Amino acid sequence: MVRRTPHKYLLMSAVSALTLAGAAFAQNPPAADDSEEIVVTAQKREQKLQDVPVAVSAFTAKTLENQATISLLNLSAKAPNVILQPVGYSPFASMFYIRGLGFQDVESSFEPSVGTEVNGVYLTRNSGALMDFFDIESVEILRGPQGTLYGRNTIGGLVSVRTKRPDGAFNGNAQVTVGDHGRKEGRFGMNFPISDTLSGRISLLYKKYDGYNYNVTQDRDEGFQETVAGRATFHWQPTEKFDATLILDRDHEHGSGASMRNAGLPGNSFTSLSPTDGPAYHTYGDVPIFSRVKTWGATLEMNYDVGIGTVTSVTGYRKFDDHLTSDYDAGASSLAFFHGERIQSHHQFSEELRIASNGDGRLNYVFGVYFLDQSYKISNDQNAKLFIPGLGSIWIINDAQRASQDNTAVAVFGQLDYNVTEKLIVTVGGRYSYEEKDFTNDPLDPVNPFTGNKLPIVTDADKAAYLERSFKDDWTKFTPKVGISYKFNDDVMAYAQWQQGLRSGGFNGRANTQSAVGPFGTETVDAYEIGLKTTLADGKLRFNLAAFRNDYSDVQTGTQGEIRDATGAVIGFQSIVVNAASQRIDGVELEANWSVSDDFTVNFNAGWLDARYTDYIADLTSDGVANPTDNTDLPLPFAPKWSGSLGATWSHDFQFGTITVNGNAVYMDDVYTSSGTINRTSDVFIRKANTLFDATITYESPDQMWRVSLWGKNLADKLYINNTFGLGALGNLRIYAPPMTWGLDVGVSF
Repeated sequence: MVRRTPHKYLLMSAVSALTLAGAAFAQNPPAADDSEEIVVTAQKREQKLQDVPVAVSAFTAKTLENQATISLLNLSAKAPNVILQPVGYSPFASMFYIRGLGFQDVESSFEPSVGTEVNGVYLTRNSGALMDFFDIESVEILRGPQGTLYGRNTIGGLVSVRTKRPDGAFNGNAQVTVGDHGRKEGRFGMNFPISDTLSGRISLLYKKYDGYNYNVTQDRDEGFQETVAGRATFHWQPTEKFDATLILDRDHEHGSGASMRNAGLPGNSFTSLSPTDGPAYHTYGDVPIFSRVKTWGATLEMNYDVGIGTVTSVTGYRKFDDHLTSDYDAGASSLAFFHGERIQSHHQFSEELRIASNGDGRLNYVFGVYFLDQSYKISNDQNAKLFIPGLGSIWIINDAQRASQDNTAVAVFGQLDYNVTEKLIVTVGGRYSYEEKDFTNDPLDPVNPFTGNKLPIVTDADKAAYLERSFKDDWTKFTPKVGISYKFNDDVMAYAQWQQGLRSGGFNGRANTQSAVGPFGTETVDAYEIGLKTTLADGKLRFNLAAFRNDYSDVQTGTQGEIRDATGAVIGFQSIVVNAASQRIDGVELEANWSVSDDFTVNFNAGWLDARYTDYIADLTSDGVANPTDNTDLPLPFAPKWSGSLGATWSHDFQFGTITVNGNAVYMDDVYTSSGTINRTSDVFIRKANTLFDATITYESPDQMWRVSLWGKNLADKLYINNTFGLGALGNLRIYAPPMTWGLDVGVSF
């Protein structure tokens, strides 16, 4: 496979730069914007939050600070029908679900269902997307498909993070944190002027955490994490009409990996290898586990006001390498075990060029083009033995599967908002997407069950199944949008819309034989939504309501099947992916924010879901016999019927300084954390309904120079799981969420 290098993209970046900067130097300095409204960019242009006919939750830097938000995980369920958590066996990978749809894997050949965007650059992989927060300006969570303006693989929604930008002055802030479980953190940010038109900002993060698990077999703590990250941002504004921002970032995270407990059931091969009860945070694996992620990226955003609108170019390059080892048997037996090691490298280049109207005419618009090139290589080493009475220990896997892929995606998109009257707006939009993937697979070779040595590949059937092969396919799709919004007055707006979204087709990166590679097709959604946005009580109460129906078709579904040799003997397992299901997800969402007084604010959100399969004919038995059945009775994972949060913030200025107290209660109903037929007969995958309590108390000096915060998460010390996932007949593994944790922040501004 030929790897593309970043050098070929310099021409594209140069073209964008020349397009935007050609006449920049003839203009005047910009005027300041004194607006205090919450402004979002959910529709690729700046709009007031309450004027956007989209279900979007916005978190400002002050809100994140008051809640001691240290990562995206802390925002889970603080927006309706939103679950943000890590993939259980990969602590640095995101597992985001919005409105009952998401992605709970790290396999790079599969596309996420919820997109993550940082400074306008879409992150194509969820590995490394679960970033620690430092120097964050805002977070926007867009709920529901974003097929028109954001495109592929935002079929569930989008999480958009924006980092702080230089302000042209010389100032900064620093913060140190200490806490339980060996928590030590340091954060630093500094603005500095370089010239009258050029300024910069430097941001640094160091984080160390010992973890909350104890490995009994190895007699050591588990859950260690250490992070070193930095960011340099430069803002250039030579004229009133043109500005450019360059962001360079680097992040290195490593730790002891995911601590997994045995959750096997009677009859599973690994159930007896370690306790299934006892202290939740005790583990028993005998293999030292670790995880490491290195990422670096560059983003160049340029804006040029051409009078009829603003032309924006967002160029992004990102690279990450990750290395993960796992102990899938969760025990210390040498007779039966399952260990894995993943080594992966990935890079992506993207360019978006768009023009957006300035919002002061009857017709407002966004038009753009998008280009993406990405590739990855992975080696997935697996070693597994089973104990068979009468035969002893036999090998089932002892090899490394290697895969790689080149992926190119191109899109043209646009959206028109026409003001029929001062109150009525009609919206039409669409996106045409083209995607091509070139996938290479070198499967696991069959092994001698008694020696573990590879068996020779001799027969034509074995060669077809196990020798390295390349596959290529492409997909095209047009996803339209139609909407209408009506402003009853300046404070009340209603909207209704229909749009389509897509999740890309692809190849099965876990295929243990070439027959399981695919391809599988594109997953699509028809999304219907009505909503109401209101600002009441003289602007003190913001109350928003949304109801939706999402019909998903050609849903990509996976199961674990057996690999048999020519004699019919089982020699291993493989993952199979097909477009075998349809889903319907109905829901209602409520968001409210009430400024009770100058000192006291209450926020509330609630989400209700009714998620189910409407068609699901597939063979999920893994019994080696072709017997597809109706599986529409199975529950969807991470689709709780009820979820929500209630929070309050009290802040008062005294002569000695400002005291701010924030508290939040987050509730989530019973939720299945994995899919599978086992959900018909067992609750092993269920996370029981729970309510989690967080609180923060902050002192800030009168001159706003010093700041001290004491915060706690999961204050009731609720024991609950992150997730449980299955290994077929081998067993199940469980990862517990953190217990009560606390920290003390001390910050200084200068």
